[in-house]
Amino acid sequence: MTSIDEVLLLSQVYNRKDCEPGVVLVEFVFSIVWQLLEALLDDEGLLDHASEDNPRWLRRSDDMNIGSPDCFAGKKTEQRGELQRENTAMAIEIVAEFLQNKITSRILSLVHQNMPSHWGFFIRQMHLLVSNSSVLRSSKHITPEALLLLMENIYKGISHQSKTTSKANVFMVAGSQICFAGQSFGDSCSLQWLPIDLILEDALGGANVSALSAIKIVTGLVKVLHAVNGSTWHSAFLGLWIAALRLVQRERDSTEGPVPHLHTCMCMLLSIITLVVAHIIDEEESLIEEAECSPANQRKDKPTLGKCRGELIASLQLLGDYEFLLTPPQSFLSEANKAAAKAIMFLAGNSVGSEVLESISVNDLPTKCSGNLWHLIVEACIARNLLDTSAYSWPGYVNACSNQIPCSTSSQVAGWSSLMKGSQLTPELVDVLVVTPASSLAEIEKIYEIATNGSDEEKISAATILCGASLVRGWNVQEHTILFMTSLLSPLVPPTESHLISQAQFLNVLLIGISSLDCVHIFSLHGLVPLLAAGLMRICEVFGSCVPDVSQTLSTGEELSFHEVFSNAFTLLLRFWRFDVPSIEHVRRDSATPPLGSLFCPDSLLLVRNFLLASFGRSAKDQITRKRFSKYITFPTEPVFLDSFPKFNFWYQQHQECIVSIPSGLVPGGPVHQIVDVLLCTLFRKINSCDEPLACSNSGSSGSPGSALNEAIMKLKVPAWDILEAIPFVLDAALTACAHGRLSTRQLATGLKDLADFLPASLVTIASYLSAEVRRGIWKPGFMNGTDWPSPAANLSLVEQQIKKILATTGVDVPSLAVDGDFQATLPLPLAAFVSLTLTYKLDKDTGRFLSLIGPVMIALASSCPWPCMPIVASLWVQKVKRWSDYLVLSASRTVFHCNKDAVVQLLRSCFKSTLGLGSACLHNNGGVGALLGHGYGVGVNSKTSDGVSPIAPGTICLKVYQYIGDTRYLSEEIVSILMQTVRDIVSNQLLKGDGKKQKKIKYGTTHGQVSLARSKARVKHAALLAASLVWISGGIKLVQYFIKETIPKWFFSSSMLELDGEESSALVAMLRGYALALFVMLSGAFAWGIDHSLLSRQRGKVMGLHFEFIASVLQKNIPLRCQDATWRAYVSGFLSLIVSCTPLWVSEINVDILKRLSKGLIQMNEHELALRLLEKGGIGAMGAAAEMIVAFQHRF
Repeated sequence: MTSIDEVLLLSQVYNRKDCEPGVVLVEFVFSIVWQLLEALLDDEGLLDHASEDNPRWLRRSDDMNIGSPDCFAGKKTEQRGELQRENTAMAIEIVAEFLQNKITSRILSLVHQNMPSHWGFFIRQMHLLVSNSSVLRSSKHITPEALLLLMENIYKGISHQSKTTSKANVFMVAGSQICFAGQSFGDSCSLQWLPIDLILEDALGGANVSALSAIKIVTGLVKVLHAVNGSTWHSAFLGLWIAALRLVQRERDSTEGPVPHLHTCMCMLLSIITLVVAHIIDEEESLIEEAECSPANQRKDKPTLGKCRGELIASLQLLGDYEFLLTPPQSFLSEANKAAAKAIMFLAGNSVGSEVLESISVNDLPTKCSGNLWHLIVEACIARNLLDTSAYSWPGYVNACSNQIPCSTSSQVAGWSSLMKGSQLTPELVDVLVVTPASSLAEIEKIYEIATNGSDEEKISAATILCGASLVRGWNVQEHTILFMTSLLSPLVPPTESHLISQAQFLNVLLIGISSLDCVHIFSLHGLVPLLAAGLMRICEVFGSCVPDVSQTLSTGEELSFHEVFSNAFTLLLRFWRFDVPSIEHVRRDSATPPLGSLFCPDSLLLVRNFLLASFGRSAKDQITRKRFSKYITFPTEPVFLDSFPKFNFWYQQHQECIVSIPSGLVPGGPVHQIVDVLLCTLFRKINSCDEPLACSNSGSSGSPGSALNEAIMKLKVPAWDILEAIPFVLDAALTACAHGRLSTRQLATGLKDLADFLPASLVTIASYLSAEVRRGIWKPGFMNGTDWPSPAANLSLVEQQIKKILATTGVDVPSLAVDGDFQATLPLPLAAFVSLTLTYKLDKDTGRFLSLIGPVMIALASSCPWPCMPIVASLWVQKVKRWSDYLVLSASRTVFHCNKDAVVQLLRSCFKSTLGLGSACLHNNGGVGALLGHGYGVGVNSKTSDGVSPIAPGTICLKVYQYIGDTRYLSEEIVSILMQTVRDIVSNQLLKGDGKKQKKIKYGTTHGQVSLARSKARVKHAALLAASLVWISGGIKLVQYFIKETIPKWFFSSSMLELDGEESSALVAMLRGYALALFVMLSGAFAWGIDHSLLSRQRGKVMGLHFEFIASVLQKNIPLRCQDATWRAYVSGFLSLIVSCTPLWVSEINVDILKRLSKGLIQMNEHELALRLLEKGGIGAMGAAAEMIVAFQHRF
């Protein structure tokens, strides 16, 4: 090989420094074929010597002639021409043989994978030959199409897998055919898409405001499942749509509570999922566009659309058959009917513009014109150019005739059509636009233009319109609406303080308009929270520094104080991360990082924001995605850090100190001390913190404490930031006075409420301080007896009964509350004060956003306290808001699992049994998504009992519980054990369902026919999908990393495997356990890190490299394991087959030496093909070893 390299100068041609024999072999074979190809082109006069892609191996033709230019003059006979054509034909056949031969074609495929630039020139010349060679077209032995097919086989790697079936392929085939038949939301055939159902359900958890885009997370998940299931994109899209439809059906009748509801569900279905599909299609078409622009491309026709677009059409056409999932919630029926009417009018040749659609009276539409969610999905796809209006002609899409659509003569004010024609924003028009969602980007752009360039009054009207129906129901333009709103709150050029202050009314309308639960989660799902957070910090910085004697007068005559603007921005901002938890929590090794969980500090939000803006637009995929955005959308790209907001940063540092330690450092007589005196003397009149309180004279004035406080603060002229700095000291003094009897509990609760009413931003400090004091555990309990604090006695026993009914399907024991007898309900004093404060709030639109801020903190705090604190809190709130009963009881039921690992394990077992239809209670249940997730709150897996309470599906409970588990690492260990037991149960269940006939024994230790291997593998795959989903959703990347690095190796070396059965398992069970673990590990990593290039690639390569090294060490050193040999062999072959087949990019991220060691170990296992495929995917560093192995194993091809 060294001699060949020196003679042919291969190292110079291919710009290579080393001289590895295998690499030289690859280059030598490729060079032979390439030289033949260039000679063929030269013989036929097709080689362009003047082009920039000049031949690599041949000089000019005239330089190759022997003798003078006229040496053959007059000698070109017909015989010589025929001989030349025969030689050319023979050379073509030799090239074809190189491409067809299993050894040389496999070597050439290494060039394709690892030497893309050289392969690009080669393929370009090959297309030139196929398109223009007269000899090839007249050949009797090979056709141009056949030659192209041989090239395509190398490109697709078909020759690699001839006569071989990998373990991964067996698993992908098992259960890969999508099957959603039957009138069930959770058909077991759809379990291969189960992770989508789980992540969508988790996204609506209510307590978390994620900083990451659900679009990117779901897109990555769909791509993983598409690869692992080996399915078509048509099946993947259909599974995605059905999962989203199931989510809507589960939530359509859900009970009330402070959690996102149908608006968020419809956003998920019609905006998020549609954009997921758009991203997948965009990515494919960006690759096609890139290939069309490549020098290797010789096509002259226009680029074609990708296959994904056609697959989407096929999936949507089939979606119309699932009528039981397509019934729209009652509140969205009018939108569905209008979508159907639009299609009917279009088919009749009528205009379907905004003006016409606005004139349609939905109440007058015929019954046959009723629409459903299918029509809304199709409209969402058309709006994003994923479909065209030919979809209106699909069979069964419309059922009515155009003449059945009444021509409305409504006298109502025209809406968006009137605005687009230039009408002014009159109060009547504004009212119409607020309740009517925009239907096109142009309409939203028009409002944005008014919001940026209009008069002050027009700007306020535009802000009101943006916060209306277009935000929550304008699904076809929702991403544009929230981008424009984020842009308005995050101006491109940092505004001056005076400019922001002049826009106080405008900003306040936007802040209040986006502060509802559903709106915040809509922003969260779209991944705009980090961008919005930076804008809110700037608003807080400015308005928090304004003195309270400055305000603006609204058009209604009311005064808008800058404290109010500050509080609205501040309370919205603080919902974006877990402000009640010390920021140090998020760096703990055992802390969970759920994919859609909240962040722990504002620094993280700003880092995410800086990265998003700095990196967006760099890739070809981003460029295509950017085309979907409005040309008016711009964001500042300069990085922003917490130091950019000194006032906010100072408050945040003090806030963190308040959480981790008792407030200290109050300087007597200082400015903060003066504010503390004013607050104490005004709000808590019996407390005297100094000898001569500066504002005590105000405390005796007539009127409410709130008005007296306003007067006192006005005299001091202090901004909101200074008040927030003083509040921890006020709270510490008040709580201490209450504990020592110097302040009554009622006065404490009333004072806290007055403080929150005066400055709603103080709720953040109140909630954090009281939470920290509960965790410190230094306060005496508060007796909830109706005298000191509110009593839960009226509902406590009922709550206990309902908790037991809700958890009935899990088999978990609920501790008795022992309400009768000497039982006294108590709460820690700070928690009692916290709950009493929340109970003073009315449930209206104005105060709802403040409850949304402190409610999750109160529930998390009560859930972390000993039993029965949360049931007591739930009982108190049930007394206040009975319609929230189901939500509150479910929240209380989660406390059963807090600090009770046995209960959590039992819940996990219930999840596996219900999903797979296992166990004595599931003999007649096939499991499925419906059995795992049920149909939402208040509608359990069974029919409701007489008191309206029913068991909740175990998966729903599980997704609510993991958020309150401190150390989630033990979950991965328990899930491994449960998965192993589930494999045995699957085989046993198959035996129970067999026909019982005596049949001959086979090698797996069971009877032929009674256990279907394919069915068992499919169910094992479903179990592994559930296991990987639970690990990923509950702990995110940190838990997955711990699971792969520590849990799995520890399990193979521990005795837990043998303890599962007490005796050796059958060979079939042992083998299936290995496959289950292989899927579990691979899926967990794929869910966490994805299968494409990303910023996580380096971390992924490091973790997977350690695991590959673990496997290689065991194989090479024959380290004894505590599991059966069949389990280990199945694990190794299954795991590596999955990696090679589904995530080949991962292999190229592994150290080459580890890959070589691993391939040698596989050869010892007689897995020669897998060993070779591993090296083939290992990148250019492993190319030489792969070539040597191809030659060594030539007898196997």
